[in-house]
Amino acid sequence: MGKKSSKLNLLYVIGMALVIVGSFLPIITISLGFLGKIDITLFKAFQNLKSVDSWMALIMVVAAAIGVIFSFIGGKNKGMILLVALIASIVCGLIMFANAGFFKSWFKITGIGFYVIVIGWVVAAVGEILKR
Repeated sequence: MGKKSSKLNLLYVIGMALVIVGSFLPIITISLGFLGKIDITLFKAFQNLKSVDSWMALIMVVAAAIGVIFSFIGGKNKGMILLVALIASIVCGLIMFANAGFFKSWFKITGIGFYVIVIGWVVAAVGEILKR
């Protein structure tokens, strides 16, 4: 019986890294006509941790970072930790986006960061599913 080699789940790592990167990109883009536009990132939400949305954004990014870190660390419960990190990131992100009204004005205000985060969740989920 040979030793089972552990392979790095590259799709999972790329997906969770996209979630982290998407948090620093503009989530909301509001056009002000000739005055320009306003870009709001989740990084700005971390500065004011008095609202539930800010905490959800922080937990989403921390869970993604934990997923990336534990992808490189071996252990008995590595698979469970990666799955919990992915689920926590998705659930907290969806709660935050729902509270912010993203699903009401879907394409009007969303910036590139929102799409990068969603693509990251999909890529990480596909990587987690294919691993099993």
